[in-house]
This record gives sequence, structure tokens and C-alpha cells, in this order.
Amino acid sequence: MLPGATLGFLLGVWLFQQQAQLWSLFVWLGWCALLVALRLARCVPRYPTLWRKLWLLVLITALGFAWAQARAWWRLQSALPAACQQKVIAVQGVIVSVPEQDARGQHVDMAIEQRFNAVCGLPDRVRLHLYTQAYRGDVAKSSHPLPRLKAGERWQFSVKLKRPHGTRNPHGFDYAAWCLANDIGASGSIVTKAPMRRLQSLAWQPAAWIARWRALVGDRITQILGHTPSSAVMRALVIGDDSQISRADWQLFVDSGINHLVSISGLHITMLASLGYLFIGWLWRLWPRWALYVPSTLAASTGGALVAIVYAALAGFSIPTQRTLYMLLTVFVMLSLKQRIPFSWLLSIAMWVVLLLDPWAVLAPGFWLSFGAVAVLAFSMSGRLRVAPWWQSAMQAQWVMTLAFVPVLIMLFNQLALVSPLANALAIPLVSIGVVPLAIAGAVFSIDFLLIWAASLWEACAAGLQWLHQWPWAVRYFATPPVWAWLIAMLGTLVWLMPCGWPLRWAGLLLWLPLFHVSEPILQPGQMRVTVIDVGQGLSVLLQTARHAMLYDAGPIYNEQSDAGQRIVLPYLRHLGLHQLQLAVISHDDNDHVGGMASVLAGIQAQQIMSSLTAEAQFFKQLQQNPQMAKLPRLAGRAGQTWVWDQVHFRVLHPSHAMTSVAKDNDKSCVIKISSAHGSLLLTGDIEQYAEQMLLESSSDQLQADVMVMPHHGSKTSSNMAFIRQVHPKVAIATAGYLNRFGHPKPEVVARYQALGSQTLRSDQDGAIVLDFLRGAQPHVTRWRQAEPHYWEAPNHPLPSQM
Repeated sequence: MLPGATLGFLLGVWLFQQQAQLWSLFVWLGWCALLVALRLARCVPRYPTLWRKLWLLVLITALGFAWAQARAWWRLQSALPAACQQKVIAVQGVIVSVPEQDARGQHVDMAIEQRFNAVCGLPDRVRLHLYTQAYRGDVAKSSHPLPRLKAGERWQFSVKLKRPHGTRNPHGFDYAAWCLANDIGASGSIVTKAPMRRLQSLAWQPAAWIARWRALVGDRITQILGHTPSSAVMRALVIGDDSQISRADWQLFVDSGINHLVSISGLHITMLASLGYLFIGWLWRLWPRWALYVPSTLAASTGGALVAIVYAALAGFSIPTQRTLYMLLTVFVMLSLKQRIPFSWLLSIAMWVVLLLDPWAVLAPGFWLSFGAVAVLAFSMSGRLRVAPWWQSAMQAQWVMTLAFVPVLIMLFNQLALVSPLANALAIPLVSIGVVPLAIAGAVFSIDFLLIWAASLWEACAAGLQWLHQWPWAVRYFATPPVWAWLIAMLGTLVWLMPCGWPLRWAGLLLWLPLFHVSEPILQPGQMRVTVIDVGQGLSVLLQTARHAMLYDAGPIYNEQSDAGQRIVLPYLRHLGLHQLQLAVISHDDNDHVGGMASVLAGIQAQQIMSSLTAEAQFFKQLQQNPQMAKLPRLAGRAGQTWVWDQVHFRVLHPSHAMTSVAKDNDKSCVIKISSAHGSLLLTGDIEQYAEQMLLESSSDQLQADVMVMPHHGSKTSSNMAFIRQVHPKVAIATAGYLNRFGHPKPEVVARYQALGSQTLRSDQDGAIVLDFLRGAQPHVTRWRQAEPHYWEAPNHPLPSQM
């Protein structure tokens, strides 16, 4: 009965995490009344046993829902009030994370202890950025030299905070949900123009001691191995700091299917805890007299638990690490009590512990993958009449895990690493048994040669992964399947996992076929779908016709390791199942438009590039470093160019040949008009009033459009009244970052569009905006934040203007 009750509680927690808002007090009272009624009904003997069990299951599901609601309510009580966003607030706190360093500055987590000039409450934990370089690389102005922050220090300085708010796109990463799960109540920057005081070099509290210990261990690794790829991986494996792993290495790990190994994963903690358990048990067998004082099982369980706790502390007790720790502690408690219980009960107890302590675990893929992996292995290995040799069992386990998780990996990540079985067969024993123990011993106990051995082992492993990655079919990408197709595939997986002799066992794999052959409804000739992708302060628009796709810009580059193309645009294209772009358009040479395009072109095939950039532009120099991308045909975007895709007409309205040599970059933006039988769209890039006037003079009769992306994100230097009156859009879209420092879109600009009767949409408030030009003359608009709302998102409220 316990496994069934666990699934009921899990269902209740999961159902709550899908809610758009917290439930009111009256709904709570209704739930209480229902729980009492169910409890009483279960005691009535005249009801059949089956009905009473079903009622009990509903009761436990309701308890799971209520528990998750209570925890969410409590955590959100400390949310940053909307009125305090972007206000300068003097605070005192302790740095409780290992500082992450990039080209623009440092990033730290701080536990807030006091606030000095704020009338509103602040969250207990915030994520702060100390910028030493501004947006375009110029050194930030400060009246004093900027200090270097260290883990465990107590500081007093001024900050500007805002609520957790990330981009929102279909099948995209939800930063606000991640912050909620990690108990980060706000993020912001340290005001460098205000005084900064280091009050204490090491605060007297456990979180500070752990953070300083982790930082010292990380520094030790860097000191011995230098700033090398193997050093970055050692830091990830020992202290859980993966910020120094290069983008290319991460891509190698993902494509090889071993990215779960290149961090402090559940597998590593479990392996080390098991080694601790076996080692202490061996010591007790060497000296049996010790068992007279402490039973060997209790001693071994305590040793394994301590190893797990120490390694989790090295990881900073990150949320994924905590989940594994809860599971292991549950197992060790049961072992120490010498309780012989079914494995399903043991797994159920561990899940109860995780869900009670961390109800947001169900939002993380790692929760489902970790519990699912254990359950699959237990189910596939149970009930066997013959005990296979260890090597055969290991091979069988790897084979089972590879096939069993095919539907899950396609649903969650849209890809399959076909070399994953070989890569994991190579990496798992090398990393878990060799690299991790040697690296920890070498870094923690300052034994240099052990750390060097660990790095050498990893380098040998990485060479093997690189060889596998060069195979033509190393990784394949798939569109996100419909839920019904995924459920059928999971049913097929369950049938396939049945013991040998089960009728038509292998036929279960045939139920996977819908995963690979079902996609979104196909557009008909004359129809088009336009997605204004939410990339924050930048622009990226995907346009699809029946058989063609065009990407207009790809958002900004954030730092040397990350950009919108890699993090947002490319995953969205793969979610749709797109394997090729017929045209990639770069409107002009600005970071927030061109920054992510190189990553997109490296991950998906494009037939041609159109841009207003010169051959000497930095973007094209970057492409030359990749032989495949360097060969892409290039086309200069010029006024007068036209083409037709599937009865959808495209026309470049700007820039003219004369404009390309005299105008500034913004006014060189490619302006493209797209027209179909069901409506039209005008893409304007970052043109300003000068280019708008040129368009009024040269293409006045071509400007009218049903939908327009506001020029320059709604800046006051664009969207003059004469221009937007000529376009007269029914829908005007501003792409901007949440509380961006430019104040885009400007309120007076938005008011101009609204005065013409245009519906104004904003990517910072609406997320991705999908416009379907399918029938009639009016596009169907889907705003992703409204289509998929979540209770943890800040409610819609007027954004304070940035002057």
C-alpha cells in the first residue's frame, strides 16, 4: 500500500506545481472539508474495500496538494515586493556561495541579515552581480577600486534588486521556477558608486564556513592544474562549480550523453557513500571486538552517511545534491535498523522524504531521471531465476537504461546521444571509481599527485569521448512529441521491461513509433506562423511557411560562455523539429541582435545568410573559425529584393545601397515586409527616425502591415507618429528585457501605438508571442505567459519607467 500512497502524494504535489495561482482561504476550507469527509467515509464498513482504497488514495493526493501549497505560500511570503524593485537598498549579509567569475565581473549568492533604508521586507537569499565591465565592455565607473568578493565574508553595501524573472518560451528553461526551488528570492546588482564595506573576513556561521571551505578547495585545484579544461572539470566534480567549463566542452558532454557525470551527480555521491559503507564494514570485520560496542551494520551505515554528507557539503548542498542525500540517508537508516523491507517500500520512503522537504523537486528533470533510473533497474533485474556475472549485469543495466529512457530524453531534451551507451560504458567506471575519489582526496587533503592522476584519467576519458563525438550519427534531434504519443511510448517501454517469456515483449518498442513521426500540424500554402522568441533585451523572430523557415536575428550574447542562440533560440528550433533554415537574417551589427546567431548556425543547417553587415564585421570573422559555417552563402540585404515561399511574399524595404555607407548601424537594419493571404508582418530591426523617414519617402505604399515589431524595442528615438500611422498595425510588439536599463519600451512610444488603436504586446510581460496567420485576415495571437501561467511568476503590474 505504501507505494500506492507515495504515488498519490507525488500526484498531489505535481498537480499543485501546475497551478496558475495560490488557492484562496475558502478553497483551503473546502479541501479540509473534503479531507474530513473522505476520512469518515473510509471508516464506514458498508463501502467495498476497493472504494475505500480509492478514497484513501484521493485523500493522500489531496494531502500532497495541500502540503505543496503550504510550502509555496510560506516561501513566497518573503518575495521582494514590486515597489522595491530597482530601488537602491543598503544591506548587510554573508556571501554563501563560491563566487563565479566572468569577463564582466563576479556573481555571488548572499544571505541577507539586515536592511537599512528599505521600508519593505527583503528575501533571505539573493543572487548579486558585481559588474566590473558594463554592457558594451567599457569599464564601469566607480569612485573607488572595486574589491574582490570572497566566500564566507560579511559585507555591507547597496544593491538594486528585482524579482526572479527569466525568459518564457515553449519548452524553455524557467528561471523563476529555478529560483523558487533554490530559495533565491531576488536577483540584482551591487551599486558600485556607493560605499562597500567588508565587515568580517569570515562570518561565524556554518553556511559561511562551508562556502569558504569549498572556495579554498577550488582554489587548490586551480593552483595545481592551472586554468585548463581538466581543471574546470575537476572543480565541477569536487565542489560542484561548473562555471569554468567551456561551451565547447559542455556541448561535447551533452552530445555524448555523459553530462550527468560532469558534476556532483547522484551517481557520484552514491558511489562514494557505498565505498564509505564498505570500507567501515571491512574495518569492523578486521577487528570484531568493535562490534561489541557498535554493531557493524550501524557503523557502516554511519560511515556511508557521513561520506555522503561531506560530499554534499562540498557541493554546497545544492538542490539536486540534497535530493540524493535524502535518498541515501533513508537507505542507511533502514540498513542500520536492520529492517528487511521490499525495495519498492525503500524507494517510496525516500520519495516521501524528498517531497516533504523539497516539493519543488518535481519541477526538475533530475528528480524524474534519478528515481526513474532506480525504479527501472530494480524492475528489470527483479524476479530473475539466474544470477548473471557482474560484467554481464553491468552491460545489461547499461542496455536497459539506454533504451528505457529514450522516450524521456526525447520529451525533455529533444535529442538522443546514439553514442551514449559506449560513452557511458567508458566514462562511468573511469569517472565514478577513478577520477572522483582521486580528485577529492587530492584536493581536500592537498595531495598533489592524486589530483594530477585524476586529471590525467579525465584527459584520457575526454579523448575517447572526442573520438566518439566525431561519428556522423553521434547525436540525433527530434521534435517534442504530443503527450499522448509519449504516454503510448512509455507503455511500450513498460511492456519491453517485462521478464523474458512475456508475450510480445519486444513488440512494446513498436509503440515508440509515434515519437518519431508525430509533429505539429503542417502549414498549408499561403499560411505562416511567426514566433517572436523571448530573448530578453534583444530580438529573435522565427517565421515558418509550409516548407520553409526564416530566422530574423538571434538575440544577445551574455558572456564568453553563453548567448541567447545557444540557450534559447536553438532549443526552441529543436523543440519544433526544425533541422534546416532556408534563410538566416542578421538585421544589423548590434550585440542584442547578432550575438546568438553563430551558435544557431553551429547547431542547425542554414542555406543562406542575409545581412546588412560588411565583410569586415566581427560576426563574419567569427564564422571563419568554423570551416562549415565559413562556406555559407552570404547575401547583402538591399531594398527591392523579393522572393516567394509557399505563396507567402517577402520584400526587403531597407536599407538602400546609398544608406549602407552613410548611416549608423541602427539605421542600416534590414526591414522586411512579409505578406500572405491571411495578413502581413513588418520586421524593422533597430531603425531610428532617420531610417523611418527614408522609408516614408521610398516605400510609403509598402509599409502598411497587420503586425509590426516596434523599431528599436520601443525606444524614444524611433516610432515617430508619421511612420507608425503609415504602417497602422493592428498588433505592435515590443521586445525588451524585464526592467531593462534602457527603459524599453518607452511609455510615450507605447501610447502612440495605442492612440492608433493598435494592440501592444511586450515580450517581457507576455513571453514568447506566437502569431498564426491561418485563416481570415486577423492573426491568432498566443502569449506564452498567459497560455502557460505559473503561481510563482510575479503578477502583471505596470513596470516602473526608466528615465
